[in-house]
Parts: sequence; structure tokens; C-alpha cells
Amino acid sequence: MTRVLLVLLLLPAAAPAAQQPDSLGTPPTEAAGLFVRALTEAYLDDHEQAVRHLERVLEMQPGEPAVLAALAESHEALGQPATALSYATQAAAAVPGEAGYLAQLARLQSEHGAPEDALASYERLVELTDDPEALADLGRLQERAGRSADALATYERLLTTAGEDAALRLRMEALYRRLGDDARALAMLEAAADAFPDERTLLYRLGLTYRDEGRLDDAVAEIDRIVAAHPDDAEAVLLLADALEATGDTERAASLRAGGAADSPEERLQRAALLYAQRDDDPNAGPEALRLLEPFADDPAAPAEALLLLGPLLFESNAYARAAEVLDRALAEDPRHPDAWTQAAAARLYSGDPAGALATADEALVLFPGQVRLLRIKAYALGKLDRPREAIGVADEAVAILAEEAPEDVKTRTRLLSLKALMHAEVGEHAVADATFEKALALAPESVLLLNNYAYTLAERGERLDEALAMAERAVAGEPNSAYFLDTLGWVLFKLGRLDAAADAIERAIAADDQFPLLYEHLGDVYEARGDRASARAAWERALDLDPENETLRQKLGES
Repeated sequence: MTRVLLVLLLLPAAAPAAQQPDSLGTPPTEAAGLFVRALTEAYLDDHEQAVRHLERVLEMQPGEPAVLAALAESHEALGQPATALSYATQAAAAVPGEAGYLAQLARLQSEHGAPEDALASYERLVELTDDPEALADLGRLQERAGRSADALATYERLLTTAGEDAALRLRMEALYRRLGDDARALAMLEAAADAFPDERTLLYRLGLTYRDEGRLDDAVAEIDRIVAAHPDDAEAVLLLADALEATGDTERAASLRAGGAADSPEERLQRAALLYAQRDDDPNAGPEALRLLEPFADDPAAPAEALLLLGPLLFESNAYARAAEVLDRALAEDPRHPDAWTQAAAARLYSGDPAGALATADEALVLFPGQVRLLRIKAYALGKLDRPREAIGVADEAVAILAEEAPEDVKTRTRLLSLKALMHAEVGEHAVADATFEKALALAPESVLLLNNYAYTLAERGERLDEALAMAERAVAGEPNSAYFLDTLGWVLFKLGRLDAAADAIERAIAADDQFPLLYEHLGDVYEARGDRASARAAWERALDLDPENETLRQKLGES
């Protein structure tokens, strides 16, 4: 609705009283009436009809920027970003000094896979206007492009234009730390805390930063402000006690520890939500948010808001079964979150429950049909359930939707092609599998996921093992802590007969993530090949604990 209203603001000026016909012989009043009708249809989400009428108006008034901009909006709403970009480009070119058209173009370029073009458009836009939204968008694009210094300059201008913003100060703090300027980073945090003295999370961050830098008196002062305002905040009380003890004030520290009270669930949720939003910039924010939210997992009255934060944090900490349980509870209360459905399905898959993953994905697809990420999880689940033909069909469906809605999304497309290749390999269609892998690698030759999966299929077949090893090593070099990639490397080494190196790689995989039963099964196979039957049996038993329905494991344990 907002974008439609934007187009309404861009309506051409009223025609002169003489009402002269345009070059096609159409009176301007007819074009204007049809234009208003099209905008009404767009407002009512009838974008197909709006496009038909707007195209007629454009025939009457070629190059009219307001019509071009309206066409861009409707084509975007119809899931046709390439066409939307084309019209938006024409609108911005028709009136180069009009900020509204340039803002539309920059947004479309940013949201639909043209970040370099978006950068250029936003840079032109902020030459015309101090619009805070445009400055914020430009700063984020500069960050993603690795232009931290430019982003900081943009954010400084945004602060001047829009006023103090604690979240923006924290973003700038992270950028300064990335540039190695700890003094300026601390200045950003101090400025945020000064501007918002009642914001507890800022005081926490500042107090902890002072503590970590050895400025204990300053740390005590900041944390003391929290305790003074919130004497029931147990976390602040304990932090203050620790800081006081470090300064030598053991008497007050002991007194605080003896009398500290628990803070309320509402206060914990508020602080956790702020920390959750800072995870990309602060490596300590996620674990701290998880600690604050953990009690909600056992609270039958926990609000959906808390569970929707806790679920992803559990997922990120590899607690997949608990993440699925928590997200299921949240979605039962509030099912309007497709990303949470996707993560719940993925959590089921990663916890060794492909049937549960499939059921979750199918339920979500009723609510959100055509969601590519959900289709991808469904295809993976079908593959795990030994239904490769169905998995290929679902992957094909996702690829077709992606080609229509987001053809520039190479990453997702290559993942789907990789899945298809794995399924073709599963049914013995090795030539088709290899050709599909090669097609995907042509799109993304450095994709570590593709390299890993291709290497694994070759290892399973015992073919081209030197090539497989090279690909597996490149994948691990790209993501050295990936359990899956380390397992593939170990499996290739196993097939090559390099048993000690294989065991080392798979043990490293388990150290990275100990919830995948296949890793333990592979490790048991390696141990058995080395003649260590006791260790092999222990590894297989652990795999069976994680995957109790695995008949192959039962056979191995029965034969050992």
C-alpha cells in the first residue's frame, strides 16, 4: 500500500485548460482517468488489470514517468522483478532530478540482486535529498560491499539528519571495531548510552566493555546505574558484585550477592530481544540472549515472541530437537511466520527426523504455497526418506518458481541443482548426476556446498577419488568448521585407504557438531577398517542413539 501511495504522489500535473489532444489523438482527460483507474486497481491488489490499463496509458503518453513508476510497482507485486526494474529505470531516466523515481529504482535494485547498481542509485539519491531511509539503505549497502569507512560517513550524516539512534550507534561501533579503531568504537557506545540513559542494554554493553578493557571503576559506575534504576535485575546485581570485588570492595560485593533478587520475565525478554538484534555485530550477543531466553523453554505460558527468538538461537547452537519443539509451540500460537516454519522443518531434518521435517514443510506450504525455502527443505526430507524421485520433482518445482521470481538468486538455484544431482546419484543415474553438478558449478564454481556434495557422490561410487579429494579439500578450506564438509573429506580419505587421516577429519566433524548420526556411522566404519572393533561399536551405538530406526546400523552392530 505504501508504494501505491508513492505513485499517487507522482501523478503528472493537471493538463492545461485548453485540453489539447496528445500525439496519438487521445484527449489527456481520458489518459488521466484511465491512470487513476489503474492506480485504484493496484491499491486493491488487482495488479494484472492495473498493468493492462497502465500499458494503455503509456501508449497514450509514451515515456510518462508516473506511469512507468506505477508499472514498476505492479510488476514487482506480480513477482516480475526484471520487468519492474526495466520500468523503474525508464522512470528515473525520464526525470533525473526527481528523488521519488530514483528512490524506487534504488530500492528495486537493492532488493532484486543488483547491489552495485543500487549503490550508484542511492549515492545519486542522497545528493538530492537527506531522506533518512535513503541514507540508511545506502549505509547498509556500503557495509555489504566492504566499504566500512564510506558507511560510517553515511551514518554520521544520518545521525545529523534524523537525530540520535541507539541501534545506529551500535552498528557504527561494530564498523569501527572492524576497522580496528577501538577508541571510536567505544565513543559510539558512550554516545548511545548518553543519548538513551534509561536503555538498560546500552548500559550493560558499556559496563561490560569497560570491564573487558580493565576500566573497572568506570564499569562499576555504569552497572551501578542499572542496579539503582532496576534493583530487582539479578544479572546486573551479580555483574556489579563481580566488578566491585575486582576493585577490592569485597564487603559491598558480598552484600549484593546476599540480597540480589530475580528480574521479571518481561524484563528478560526485552533485553534478549535487543541482544538478538545485535547478533551480527556482537559475537557475545547471541549466547547472552540464549541464556536470558532459556527459562522460557520450560514455561508453558511463555509468549510466542520469546519462543520465536529462542528457537533460532537453539538452532544456531545445534540443539536442533529443542529448537523444533520450541518453534512448534510458537507457531501453534502464531503461525504467521514462514521463516520460523522453514527453520522448524530444518531443525526436524537436522535432528534426524525427516518424516517430521516433511510434515512441517507440508503444513507450512498450505499456508505459504510456493515458498522456495520450504520446498527445498521438503525435497531434502524426501531424499532422507528414500523417496528420491519425489525429491527431484519438488526440487524441479522450486527451480521453476525461482526462475520466475528470483532468477538472480544463483545461490539457491545451485543448492537445488546440487540436491537434484544427489538424488539422481541415489537412483543410479550417475551420468545425469555428474552433468547436473557440472551445470551447477558452471554457475558457482567456488560454491563449497557443490564441491562437497560432488566429492561425496564420487566417494560413494569409489570413482575419480583424486578429483573428489581436491574438491573436498577446497570445501573444507572455505568452511573449516563445517561438520558435513569435514565428514566428506574423511569419507574420501577412507575410500583412498588413508585411515588415520580419515579418522582425524571425521573426529573433527563430530567436534563441530555431535548431533548427526551419519558422522558416527562413518567414524565406526573407519575404526573397523583400522581393526579397532571396540571403538567402532561405540561409534555405531552412538549413531543408533541418534537414529534409532536405522537398520543398517543394527546390522553392523549385530555383525561386529
